[in-house]
Amino acid sequence: MDTSHADLRPLPRRLLDWVALFERLDRADRDAMVAHFAALGEEDRRLRFGVAVDDSVIARYVDGIDFERDVVFGARGAPGQWVGIGHLVLDGKAAELGLSVLPQARGHGLGAAIFRYAVVRAARAGYGRLYMHCLTRNRAIMSIARNAGMSIESGGGEADAYLIVPPYPEFARMLTGESAP
Repeated sequence: MDTSHADLRPLPRRLLDWVALFERLDRADRDAMVAHFAALGEEDRRLRFGVAVDDSVIARYVDGIDFERDVVFGARGAPGQWVGIGHLVLDGKAAELGLSVLPQARGHGLGAAIFRYAVVRAARAGYGRLYMHCLTRNRAIMSIARNAGMSIESGGGEADAYLIVPPYPEFARMLTGESAP
């Protein structure tokens, strides 16, 4: 068997999906998460958190994440450099998703992949609804919400979007085209 790499071909792009790169974050990733959010510009921070936030607010936010209850996940561009992070809060009647993507990783479907992954994780956790809150001028999140068919209520420059999440076993049936038993 020839072990040279001369005949290897590049990986076809159609096989790539951000979801394949997602990793779950934990307490040990707090500093890297703070660095990710701190790398967002002023307007991006406002779009992610709904208000202007400084580094101290970001540090308190990350310090307050319950990694045992919630699902925090992301994709890295390099070790310790998160280019996109999703925070799925699993508390209350609906799972709540907040997400951010650094400017250099935008326009490649990462935000939509974070959303899709969060929907599945919410279903696995037994939540029947997923909720996102955003400013109405956050075009990326509003687009994700519209493309997912979320119910969107807006007013005063803010929007709340809700998605009915099917039970987890329904996902496999939906993907394979099987009918319910």
